[in-house]
Amino acid sequence: MQSVDEQPISPLSEDEKATLAKRIASRPPAKELVEHNVLKDSKLDPSLQAKEVELERNLLEDKLEKKLERRPTRQDLIEQHVLLNTSAAPALQAKQVELQMNMREDNLEKKLLDRPPREKLVEQKILNEDEL
Repeated sequence: MQSVDEQPISPLSEDEKATLAKRIASRPPAKELVEHNVLKDSKLDPSLQAKEVELERNLLEDKLEKKLERRPTRQDLIEQHVLLNTSAAPALQAKQVELQMNMREDNLEKKLLDRPPREKLVEQKILNEDEL
């Protein structure tokens, strides 16, 4: 039987040994590393942890795919008044809605200004005098 040479390949100086001992003593505990997602908190053997991560990712992908399949179509969203039925670019849609509202307000204001006075409506027998 051969003996194993336990001599380091490159011996450490006393300063390096002290620095290494200091760093090992001040390293954070495993629990803190798990909290910061540096280590995985898994009860599995380290050789299986990569498979566990891969399986979790596949499960997440499957869930997302199912949700995307159930996602309503653009036409459904238009019918539910979630989306606007417009061909304008998305960046311009807010301005388009604002312009439409302003146009409606202007149109209503014009019609209110053009309406006949109550006296004329009574004269034309559209209103009764007691409705004044």
